[in-house]
Amino acid sequence: MTEAAALRCPSCGASVSPEATACGHCGVSLHPVRCPWCFDWTFTEAKDCDRCGSRPAPPLAASAACPSCRAPLEARTRGSSTLAGCARCGGIWADPVSFKEICSEREAEAAYLGDGSLLPPPPTSDPMSSPVVYRPCAVCSDLMNRFNFADCSGVILDVCKPHGVWFDPDELRRIVAFIQGGGLDVARARERRKLELERGRRDQAKSAPFGPQGFRPPALVSIASSRGLLRFLLDKTR
Repeated sequence: MTEAAALRCPSCGASVSPEATACGHCGVSLHPVRCPWCFDWTFTEAKDCDRCGSRPAPPLAASAACPSCRAPLEARTRGSSTLAGCARCGGIWADPVSFKEICSEREAEAAYLGDGSLLPPPPTSDPMSSPVVYRPCAVCSDLMNRFNFADCSGVILDVCKPHGVWFDPDELRRIVAFIQGGGLDVARARERRKLELERGRRDQAKSAPFGPQGFRPPALVSIASSRGLLRFLLDKTR
């Protein structure tokens, strides 16, 4: 048994494997899941996650279901934020406010701990070029939009603006690693460069001479300001 597998039965406290469906000591039924907060094993019956202390929370909605496999979602709360995980496929759902808090907390931790050197190299291919699958929102069932988080993370997330964000297995961990590695600072720098280039092109167009017909030559198409996932959600919750 690995160190991560040192779990306790929520009923009797006996040591159990994270894959156990029943306690070998007291016989109580167990439902193992990955904690959506720390990604370690826990049980849906556990009052607290052994690693991070997250607790079970009420369901997101009466009809809430996994956007990927339509299985029920198990919600867990930590502090004022709630995440819901799918025990079948391992995906994770976050409402907009909870996702904002995760991003803010991880960025603050990175700044405090000086973890800015962890950022991996940018992806060598465009993640948006992979086959497109539009998934239904876990809450309202409308098809969600797809975003490359921060425009440069290489992680494509599914988003319902009113209700939240869906992470396929391992995507939330990759987002956390991206933020802790200074990824949002990189995204902001890219955004500033785009805005500076756009401003320069506009200034160039304004100073261009009038053509023979008395019309100014068409201005170059400006580069649209990036609307990455985090800004998309912030616009909704301000």
